[in-house]
Amino acid sequence: MSVIDNKSAAVAEIRAVIDDWADALRVKDAKGVIGHGTPDCVLFSLAPPLKTSDASEGGLEQWFSTWRGPLGYRFEGLDISVGGDVAFVTMLTELSGEKVDAGKISVWFRQTLGLKRTAAGWKIAHQHESVPFYMDGSLKAAIDLNPKSTVDWQAPAPPPMPGPIAYLCVEDANATADFYVNAFAATDGGRMLADDGKRLMHCHLTINGGALMLNDPFPEHGMPYAAPQGVVLHLVVEDAQFWWDRAVAAGAEVTMPLAVAFWGDLYGQLRDPFGIRWGIVGPVKKTD
Repeated sequence: MSVIDNKSAAVAEIRAVIDDWADALRVKDAKGVIGHGTPDCVLFSLAPPLKTSDASEGGLEQWFSTWRGPLGYRFEGLDISVGGDVAFVTMLTELSGEKVDAGKISVWFRQTLGLKRTAAGWKIAHQHESVPFYMDGSLKAAIDLNPKSTVDWQAPAPPPMPGPIAYLCVEDANATADFYVNAFAATDGGRMLADDGKRLMHCHLTINGGALMLNDPFPEHGMPYAAPQGVVLHLVVEDAQFWWDRAVAAGAEVTMPLAVAFWGDLYGQLRDPFGIRWGIVGPVKKTD
């Protein structure tokens, strides 16, 4: 058998090992997972500590118990390099499922496996998992990335938005955003769905040159819905009557009629269908 044939056979064997190892993870078979590693397997995992080599069935079973049902575990861009009795595997990996105390999650991370050929076949001797960090000083792990991301990470950072910026938790963020597009000519800068495919975890709108953020309630993450009280969002515009008429036509409720206020401007208040109060203010137009 030629060297090329040997390498091809080794690659096929290693791929079968990785597939079986991943299947064991998916069904939470701790014994099956550990069985694919060497006794001295070194692990650099996403979880603390920085390095460990004491992986055990008991520890894995404990981690499995924090998930409901089976796990999602899939690869993209898997590449296998073989040299003699040593091999390296690199890929992007998605771990998904439902945590007992945190709901459904999905996270992509970078993964490298080092394998060596033993009398019992190819075994995983080294595991390295990592996620990038945002280089904005926050040191936050970039767990919102995925292989299909179209973000240009080399592009210059946009200037900071002036603030403060209102971030509203509303009962139906999608419908609220749609209303603001009609009522206030909002520009939709993007909506990010949660794992349930229904709720919005983030929506960025621009209204009258200013930013407004929206999201749905997430009581499982400590963010339940609460009816808004004591807050009014003000729109300072050139033509108050035009903005007022458009919002009322879209379905906003008049709570304070638009009229000349004591300081000399036109001013009035509206309540949108989602309970948010808006003030519209602008100069009184001069008439000849």
